[in-house]
Amino acid sequence: MTKAEFLNNLRGVESVEDLSRDYLSAIFDSIALHPIEIHVLPSRVENSNTDRARGDAKSEFIANLNSSFASLLGSVKPAQELLRGVAVHRHPFITVSDYDEANGTFGSIVPKDLVLSAISTTWHHFHGIINATLDIAHLDNRGLECCLDVLKYGLCSTIILEMSMERAAFITQLARIKFFKESGGMDEEENAEQAFHDDQISYRQEEWYRKLNGYLSSPSEEAKGLAVQLVYYTVKETKNSLQVDSKLKRDMKRITQRIRKGELLLNDPSRIFVFEGDLVKRSNKSGKNVTYHFFLFSDVLIYTHQLSGGDYKIHEELPLHLIKITADFTGTGRKTNRAFRIHHPQKSFTVFAEDEDSKSEWMKKITSAVRREVERKARVEGARLASAAFER
Repeated sequence: MTKAEFLNNLRGVESVEDLSRDYLSAIFDSIALHPIEIHVLPSRVENSNTDRARGDAKSEFIANLNSSFASLLGSVKPAQELLRGVAVHRHPFITVSDYDEANGTFGSIVPKDLVLSAISTTWHHFHGIINATLDIAHLDNRGLECCLDVLKYGLCSTIILEMSMERAAFITQLARIKFFKESGGMDEEENAEQAFHDDQISYRQEEWYRKLNGYLSSPSEEAKGLAVQLVYYTVKETKNSLQVDSKLKRDMKRITQRIRKGELLLNDPSRIFVFEGDLVKRSNKSGKNVTYHFFLFSDVLIYTHQLSGGDYKIHEELPLHLIKITADFTGTGRKTNRAFRIHHPQKSFTVFAEDEDSKSEWMKKITSAVRREVERKARVEGARLASAAFER
């Protein structure tokens, strides 16, 4: 492969932008300078300090090793040629059908029984890979995106082949991924696995599951096709959401680098950045106005003051699910007032925005973030209570 081919092959691998050509060129040059090579050892070893018996044994070992290397190298060239041939052709999916007893033939190249046997033997490997990825999903959204493709084909195969036990296992994994996505990951102090088990009663009421279960309850081939289409749509929708999440996590990392000890904010994988800006805070005691830089995240509102080095030091953190905001028109008049009030059990105060438009934007974003956070906590708590009631 030439350097130009290497660069072209890697175009578009990032969902947002292409990788730097200088960076890729450096990788190519490094590989070209230090390729993986297998060196054949000399067949005889001459050593005056070693007796002939040991020398013969070592020579025999080296000869066998060289023979294995030769066999390995001999298999590489045909494999490379095969891959080159496959790369230039489009291969359609091969259809699978049952044996036709009347004509004594199969309706397609691959018999259904053979495919069923292969998937029955190997499905648990794919199931295990997906489970392992889900355990660290908050650290690797990209890995979860890839596992969604594996899950899609695994689930669709079990639907078509009517493998009820395996199908149920894959459906549970799809529900786990959707739960992870919709709950925004999990808070650090919460047990994600237990929370999902608590939520299993409620996910069966979700529209995608009810539709899928309805299709699967029908024995018709048309219903199978509709079930497969639904799986494809659900996986595509979930993957698009995960790609958005990946961008939000990059934004989160960029923002926390500007905050002193901001890396602690990354301990909660569900937290995302929403909005930032300066607001003038009025002190309740002295009545003095002080400008702070506010950072709004999905679960917490933080206000900071800027240090001489340009980064920000946290002054206070206010969890969103306890916040309420109201318009404050105690200034010169409703039309010109820029103030609104933040109510919190820990601290309540009035802030002033730059203008009425900025005030309106802040109030809208905080209100929306509070609503989403309250709904998220209510959903998790509701699942816990439902599970406790079910167990009783």
